[in-house]
Amino acid sequence: MRIDAHQHFWTFDPVRDAWISDEMKVIRRDFHPEDLKPLLEAARMDGCVAVQADQSLKETDFLLSLAKAHGFVKKVVGWIDLCSEDLEKQLEPYQHEPLLAGFRHIVQAEPPAFLQKGDFRRGIGLLGKAGYTYDILIFPQHLQNTQSFIHAF
Repeated sequence: MRIDAHQHFWTFDPVRDAWISDEMKVIRRDFHPEDLKPLLEAARMDGCVAVQADQSLKETDFLLSLAKAHGFVKKVVGWIDLCSEDLEKQLEPYQHEPLLAGFRHIVQAEPPAFLQKGDFRRGIGLLGKAGYTYDILIFPQHLQNTQSFIHAF
C-alpha cells in the first residue's frame, strides 16, 4: 500500500490561517479531499494521512469527518490540548475512533524549552497509554531539547 503520509485539508479562513504569509499565497485557498483524489490516483497512491493544520478540537473533528466521508483518507493526526489538566476527559470521545492515529502540537511555534514542560510531558505519556502516536514538529532551535524528550518516551 502506498500512502501520502502527510496531507492538510482546510477551508481557508484569512484570520485563522494568518500564518500563511505572502510567500505562501499560492495556498491561500480551500484544500479538500476532492482536490487531492485525482492527484493520488495519477501517482498510483492508495490513500493519505490527514494532519492537523489548526490547533483546535474543531480541526480534529473536521479531519475525522473527512476521513469518514472519503475512504482514501486512511488515518488522521489531530490536535488536542496536551497540556490540559483534563486531557484524559478530552480523549474519551475519541477512544472509539479507528481513523484517529494520533495527535500533534505545533512545537515549532513554542520556545525551545516547551518540550521540557511537565504538563506537556504528562500529556505525551497519556497519549501513549491511550494507544495514540505523537507527531513532533520542530525547528532547529528545538533540537537540543528534542533529544532528551525522545529518550523520555
